[in-house]
Amino acid sequence: MSLAAMETLIIFAVVVVLLIWQPIHPIMIGASIPIALSVLKVINPAQAFGQFANTTIIFFMSLLVVGGAIFKTGLADFLGEKIMSLTGKTERGVIMGAAFVTTALSAFLNDTGTTGCLIPIAGALGKKSGVSLSKIYLTLAFSASIGGTITLIGGGAHIVVQGFMEQAGQEGFGFFEYTPFGLPLAIVSFIWLYFVGYKILPVREVNENEIPPTAQKDPKKMALTAIIFVFVCVCMATKLLPMYVAAALGAFILVLTNCLTVDDALKSFSVSTMFLVAGVFALSNAMAKTGAAKYIVDGMAPFLTSFSPAVVCSAVLFLTIFATNFMMGTSLCAIFTPMALMIAQASNIPPKALAMAVALGASGAFCTPVGTGPNLLVWDIGGLKFTDYTKSGLPYEIFMWVIGSVMISYMYL
Repeated sequence: MSLAAMETLIIFAVVVVLLIWQPIHPIMIGASIPIALSVLKVINPAQAFGQFANTTIIFFMSLLVVGGAIFKTGLADFLGEKIMSLTGKTERGVIMGAAFVTTALSAFLNDTGTTGCLIPIAGALGKKSGVSLSKIYLTLAFSASIGGTITLIGGGAHIVVQGFMEQAGQEGFGFFEYTPFGLPLAIVSFIWLYFVGYKILPVREVNENEIPPTAQKDPKKMALTAIIFVFVCVCMATKLLPMYVAAALGAFILVLTNCLTVDDALKSFSVSTMFLVAGVFALSNAMAKTGAAKYIVDGMAPFLTSFSPAVVCSAVLFLTIFATNFMMGTSLCAIFTPMALMIAQASNIPPKALAMAVALGASGAFCTPVGTGPNLLVWDIGGLKFTDYTKSGLPYEIFMWVIGSVMISYMYL
C-alpha cells in the first residue's frame, strides 16, 4: 500500500472518530478534510476543494431554499391547518391527523422545517381538544422521519447518498424510487399508531407559553410558491431537467419573485452539511485515486462472500438504523455510503441495494432525542424524557428494519 493510501486511511479514521465524538463543530471537521488532503499532497488542491461546487451540494442547498419559501409564506401552515381541522377532536383523531399531515408534507419538504411549522398548529389543536401536547409533538417528530422515506427529496440523507453514487459512476435513484419502501412503512406506522401506538405515547407537562406563533400568511406568495414547487417536482420526476438544475431554478425564481428574500434564502442554507458533505466527497475521491478503497474492499471480500446478499443488506440496514440514533443522518451517510459501496463491490451485491439500506436506515432514529432534527426540536418543548423516545420509537425501528430488508431483497436482489 502506498504512502498516499495510508495517509488517506488515517484521515478517514480520524474523521469517523471526530464525527462520533464531535469535539469540534462539523463545519471544522468538513473544512479540515480538503486542507489535510492538500497539505499532505494526497490529491491536488483543486480536486480537494472543488467538491464545494459539487452538484449534490447545489441540489441540497437549493431544495432548502425552496422549502424555506414554503414555510416562510405560510403555505405549509395553511395546508397543515386545513387538513388537521378535519380529523376531529378525539385523542386518536388529533394524533392521527398530526401524523398524516406531517408524513405527507415531509415527503417533499425538510423534516425539521415541517416539524417546526406544525408545532404551533398542532399545539393550538391540542389545547382546544384537550389532547396531551407531548403526545402530539412526539408524533410530529416520528412522522417527519417516516415521511422523509417516501421520495428522493424527502430526506437530506437521500441526497447525500445520491451524490456518492453518482460520484462512484453508479446510477442514482429516481424521484419515486423510495416510494415502495417509504409508503408501506407509513401505512404500517399509521395502523400501529391507530390501534396501539397512540396509547403508549408519553404524557408530560408542557409549557404552553413556549409554543411558537404560526407564519404570517401571504395568499399571493403562497399560490406562486405552490406553483413553482409543483413545477420543480414535475421537472425532477419526469427528468425534464437534471434534478439539481430544477431545484436551483426553483430557488432562483422564488427569490426573484420575492416569495423569499435573499436574507431568508441564505438563512435556509445548512452550512454544516455543505462543509461536511463536500469534505467527505473529497476524501472519497482520494480513497479511490490512492487505492485505499481497493485495499479495504480486498480485505472485506473473503468475509462478506460467506453471507448471502440479503443478509448483508439487512445487516447494513440494521447497523445504520442503530447508529443513526446517535449521529445525524447526513453525517452518518457521509461515512456509511462510501463503505456500503465498497461492500457492494466486495460481495458482488448491486450497489443500489446497499445504498438504499443506508439511505433508509439514516431516517430510523426513533429511540433517542439526538438522532434527527425533529426529535431534537420537540425534546424540550414537549417536556420529553430520553426514555420516552425509546419506549415509543422502538416499534418504528423494527418496522423499518423488517420492511426495508424485505423490499430491498425484492427490488434489487
